[in-house]
Amino acid sequence: MTRPAYATASDDGLLMLRLLYAAFAFFVLLRVGLNSLILNQFMDYTTLEGSTIQKIHPAFYGIVLIMATVLASYRIELNAVDLSLLRAIATFLVGIVLLTTMLVVGGRNAAFGYILDSYIVACMAIFIMTTLPRPWRPLIAELLLAFLMLSALVGTAEFALKTRLLPYPGGEEVFRPTGLSDHPLELGQWCAVGICLASATRWRMPFKIAAVAVLLIGVLASGARFATLFAGLSCLVFLITVRMAAPTPLDGLQRKIMLALAGLLAVMALIAVMFAAGALSRFDSGVVDQSALARVNIYGVFDYLTWNEFLFGGDITRIQRIALDVFGLPFIESSVVIFTVQFGLVGAILFAVLLANLFRALLTGAPWNVIAGTVIFFTLSLSNNALSTKSADILMMTLLIMGCKAATPRRPIAWSLRRAPVRE
Repeated sequence: MTRPAYATASDDGLLMLRLLYAAFAFFVLLRVGLNSLILNQFMDYTTLEGSTIQKIHPAFYGIVLIMATVLASYRIELNAVDLSLLRAIATFLVGIVLLTTMLVVGGRNAAFGYILDSYIVACMAIFIMTTLPRPWRPLIAELLLAFLMLSALVGTAEFALKTRLLPYPGGEEVFRPTGLSDHPLELGQWCAVGICLASATRWRMPFKIAAVAVLLIGVLASGARFATLFAGLSCLVFLITVRMAAPTPLDGLQRKIMLALAGLLAVMALIAVMFAAGALSRFDSGVVDQSALARVNIYGVFDYLTWNEFLFGGDITRIQRIALDVFGLPFIESSVVIFTVQFGLVGAILFAVLLANLFRALLTGAPWNVIAGTVIFFTLSLSNNALSTKSADILMMTLLIMGCKAATPRRPIAWSLRRAPVRE
């Protein structure tokens, strides 16, 4: 008999587990919603000043407390898939310990903050999700997608009013909304990923279509060009993978064709409206302009590294000064460059292998739309520095994968046109 993949307890213990579940959802949303732009108004979260405790997100401590409570209070039974996932987490953490030890020995500890706040917290959240009953997991993903929709709505309102809700220190020639995120690129990135994952929720079809519409408007308003292009791909993935309630597969195919035609007309009208409103003005200079080239030119800092620094890591502060003085770039907007400078090429390759192994375990048994959303997420994230900052991106992606996988596990593509019931 297959053993349950979650914490087991008595009726009283189940009530306590429900309370822990609610607290976990709260701290996850707190980590996602309380971004660095807000925290920096009250504490030295990403600045050079301040104590060590201020450098860690408040939600981190809440998630640590929940994990400790689960470990101390419940007997955990895991199935083969979740056990494989925990092995991947253990391997990832061992590798992180090796990398951080290497940094300490080399006198470089600048990576500690975002490793804890981005990667370690994600590993803890994955563990907590494996202890939850499988039917509870989709709600976490749906709450995160609802947050992305809210962020898209806020971003659209900001674009219409030309006023931001949250403080934004970066100066720009063209106004771009941030929504509830740190940066316009992050807003666009998550809108594009959210479109792809909307088809993997338990929502009814009208709400799924509404979610796609809200997120598509959000990505157009964000002015993120690469995210806008990938949003089109996400819409195609949504159309192919969404489950249509129909008496036969042939009827479902016909309904998808009608949805595609209606969607195409709606998207054309939306693009015309957004173009007239100036949301697509950044495409006037093409997909690749000075801003995009800055993320390519930054690779020139490798010319200022010795072979030892290139292979085993160097001083990231010195490289940041070189980026500013030589290339005129106030930020290193490339996670590849940051990882290579901090960990060295050897350490960066090790980190990439560990992260790939973790997501391989996460995506085992995941539906194709979740896999496509993950590929889009990493493609867009690697075009900037999202993976090497104190962001909730990795936390969100891991929980979205686990929640969507629990809601719609992978099933083989049926080519038969025989009558068969299709669940909404």
